[in-house]
Amino acid sequence: MRKRMLCFTTALVGAVLCFATAMQAQYVPHYVQVTVPFEFTVGNKLLPAGDYKFVCTPNQVELRDADGRVVASTIHHSVQAGDAPMQSKLVFATEGGGHALRQVWVGANKYGYELPLSNPAIAMAKRRSNPPVQLAGSGNK
Repeated sequence: MRKRMLCFTTALVGAVLCFATAMQAQYVPHYVQVTVPFEFTVGNKLLPAGDYKFVCTPNQVELRDADGRVVASTIHHSVQAGDAPMQSKLVFATEGGGHALRQVWVGANKYGYELPLSNPAIAMAKRRSNPPVQLAGSGNK
């Protein structure tokens, strides 16, 4: 009886792990394409103005340049808006003439991606208090 229970438990755990892997594999990343008209920071990285594509997954936000090269990658946590934005947008913390990326919103979705500010970005952002800058972009839902 004990051997049969162990066999059943092992089979059940194996089935759960297979389904969990399949569920993760079915996730479709969210994309946002945008032209940022000013230089900005993502994490510790200062990036020039230009065309970018944001690839948002459950684990990270990846930033690619116009040639498709990954130029920055950072972890995020989810954030929820009271009302879903009408279109994709980026939210920057703007202080003392500098901009630090804070949030990525994809399509008309009330859930977004919030990025942590690194020490250089916090220092840049704390020079002066200004409201955040928002940019619209195109993206999937």
